[in-house]
Amino acid sequence: MTEQTMTAGKELHEYPMQRGCPYHPPTEYNELSEEAPLSRVRLYDGRIAWLVTQHKETRAMFADAKLFSSDHDNPAFPILAEREKNFPEFTQELFGLDGELHQKRRRMLLPRFTLKQVERLRPMIQAVADELIDDLLRHGGPVDMVTVLGRPLPSRVICKMLGISYEEHELFEVHAQGIMQAADLDQAVKAGRELLDYLVQVVDAKQQDLADDLLSTLITTQLNTGGLTSIEVSKLMVALLIGGQETTTSMIGLGTLTLLEHPDQLALIRENPELLPGAVEELMRYLSIADLTTLRVATTDVEVAGQTIKKGDGVILSTAAANRDTRAFDQPDDFDIRRSSQGHLAFGHGPHRCLGENLARAELEILFSTLFKRIPTLRLAVPLDQVSMKVGMTLEGLHDLPVTW
Repeated sequence: MTEQTMTAGKELHEYPMQRGCPYHPPTEYNELSEEAPLSRVRLYDGRIAWLVTQHKETRAMFADAKLFSSDHDNPAFPILAEREKNFPEFTQELFGLDGELHQKRRRMLLPRFTLKQVERLRPMIQAVADELIDDLLRHGGPVDMVTVLGRPLPSRVICKMLGISYEEHELFEVHAQGIMQAADLDQAVKAGRELLDYLVQVVDAKQQDLADDLLSTLITTQLNTGGLTSIEVSKLMVALLIGGQETTTSMIGLGTLTLLEHPDQLALIRENPELLPGAVEELMRYLSIADLTTLRVATTDVEVAGQTIKKGDGVILSTAAANRDTRAFDQPDDFDIRRSSQGHLAFGHGPHRCLGENLARAELEILFSTLFKRIPTLRLAVPLDQVSMKVGMTLEGLHDLPVTW
């Protein structure tokens, strides 16, 4: 066995690792975390990367964007599947940037995602949730939670924020899923280009129909002033559609499953609605659904926890492992809505901290509050071991979640 495939005499784990339960991280995370903060793992293409599993080191490395880059164009950047090779073509306008250019892009978008701005959106989010649950009740059970609530709620909300018509939602929902979950590189590229082509047309048409929405603001302040091209604006829309849809969709599905599988915790929320914001934070910590998206590449040699990370080494900052670290949280494998989940890394940390965290919190608080109030007898329609799970390369979520009442 070669030195490249061995670390301290042990064969390397393949990465990503399979989950045995939809809402628990791979068991290997805990094993590796107990051994050391950093471990070497082997990616699908044979390259070796560092997996960071302890909270302290993960948080510090998130914060240090100078030493640990998010630049997807770097040939050394770690990717977890062949289909991700062309992600920069569709997401480089935001997720894969570093330094001042990244901060400039965030400043363009941030005013629409502040806590104050999101609070103004709560009536709209509530109206969407009510309408979707009305449809669900008219349909009758059993239904697939992902299809009837998990996907349409964040999709409709982000469309309203952006100023994009929801009438063609199937088009961008299908293509967004295609980019993230395609079986191979060709399918991912095809989905991304079709979505980008559609959004270029949307941007062009929007110039004749400006309103109080994010796309209109970008056209007025960036496109019309030469700050961004039409393609760059369209790529920002791709990034926001994916970021605003896929993660919240997974949280709705997995969050519902987690609450149903912990009836004592769900009862606490029903009896004490003021616990709901803390429950959402605990769900974020407990599930850490963006675990496989927080990838970096070292820009120079650096020592971390006694290990030397070389320039060009890939780094995987595991939020799921960090959020289950016993050094940071007491009894972290227990789902407890009364705990303080302060300091969890589900939204990341530092310069690349999730731009849409306030929006995600509002959507989840409103959806869970409304769902369990209006359908108090909601339950799984099949045993837990029959709930299908997709362990994707970039997101871990549910294929479907059959429920009834």
